[in-house]
Amino acid sequence: MAHILIAVTPAPGHVNPLLTIARHMQACGHQVTFNTAEVFRTEVERTGIEFIPFEGKCNLDFRQMDEIFPERNHCAPGPEQLNFDMKHIFADAIPDQHRGLQRILREREIDVIFTDLLFCGALPMLLTTAKEERPPVVSFGICPMFLSSVDTSPFSPPDLSPAGRERNRLETMQLEAMLGSANDHFDAVLEGCGAPTLPRFFFDCLYTLPDLFLQLTAEEFEFPRSDMPDTVRFVGPMPLPASRFDPPDWWAELDGSKPVVLVTQGTIANSDLSELIEPTLLGLAEEDVMVVAATGKTGGVSISVPGNAKVVQFIPFDKLLPKVRVLVSNGGYGGVNSALAAGIPVVVGGETEDKPMVAARVAWSGTGVNLGTSRPTPEQVRNAVRTALSSKSIQQNVRRIQEGFAGCDALNEIVGLVDSLMRNRFETSLAYSSAAD
Repeated sequence: MAHILIAVTPAPGHVNPLLTIARHMQACGHQVTFNTAEVFRTEVERTGIEFIPFEGKCNLDFRQMDEIFPERNHCAPGPEQLNFDMKHIFADAIPDQHRGLQRILREREIDVIFTDLLFCGALPMLLTTAKEERPPVVSFGICPMFLSSVDTSPFSPPDLSPAGRERNRLETMQLEAMLGSANDHFDAVLEGCGAPTLPRFFFDCLYTLPDLFLQLTAEEFEFPRSDMPDTVRFVGPMPLPASRFDPPDWWAELDGSKPVVLVTQGTIANSDLSELIEPTLLGLAEEDVMVVAATGKTGGVSISVPGNAKVVQFIPFDKLLPKVRVLVSNGGYGGVNSALAAGIPVVVGGETEDKPMVAARVAWSGTGVNLGTSRPTPEQVRNAVRTALSSKSIQQNVRRIQEGFAGCDALNEIVGLVDSLMRNRFETSLAYSSAAD
């Protein structure tokens, strides 16, 4: 059996799917070591998995990002904020992540390294160390793909016509120009680690440098690319982990007599509930529905709660989604994938991080409504939910995507791919040793 090191960006949307994978790999007999920020120690150790915390600047608490990066609050959503995030949240973490990774590799016999897309601490090793002299690196896609292609662009759905491919080329160049300062920053940080500069645009390298890249969705929910690298595979979304749950007093009201609408702003972009949760509560206050608002934050909330709504910090999705008819979301990738896997249409409104790209895929796949803003009016939300509930084409498209998800068995496919990697590594090691002799 393999000893797997899992190194993960310290945010719930990154840690949660990789921890699900870790638990499954451990249940299959593999030894697992989990490397992320100290804030996740209890959650990881509760599973019986060995935990090693990050060191230095990368040992962040995702709940305190505004205090750690106060300058980010002054960045406009879009290119300015994305440049800041890529430079100071991800690139600047590379030296400490790299040192921690190398220390673990010195102290333990590691057979395979798992990372999420934005854990960049493996880049110096991938750029400087021959495959035969390091463990294989498998990276997991926990957000829509940024990988450039002749068939699509970061801003637009696929178009294979000559005019469309020219549009794709120009829009890809536009993205690279917008994030040029972030790309230069990555190169400077890597040079400081004794590594060469990146061979191509940094987003592309996050997909092409690992030995294997596994996207955590079905092909049906990602823009198709005829030039996809052979090392990229779609394995499907993570199954929702079974959870223990004490139902609230009002749980019996979710009896199917009214459509249930779930609204959430996720676990990070939830500091201002007036963005999406509040307009959803207001917009649906007179509708014949039951609204469940999951705030994802501790403490009370100072918003008006109509009679047809319940506001909670958290309810396990595995318990709630079977009762839900529509998800209203700011575009969290894991939540949207979970909803579609459960056959639930989505109303999406988000403008930060990767959320516009999630919304673009919802619109392209016809599985819901893209509000086009992170601050919709109550009327916009109400109309979108009505459309999601009544549109036959949306319901048909959701069933189509759901069938694609049902054909995936992500966890067992990952196990099979690790077994294949281990066989290939053993055979390569034998050949490398024979050549050296």
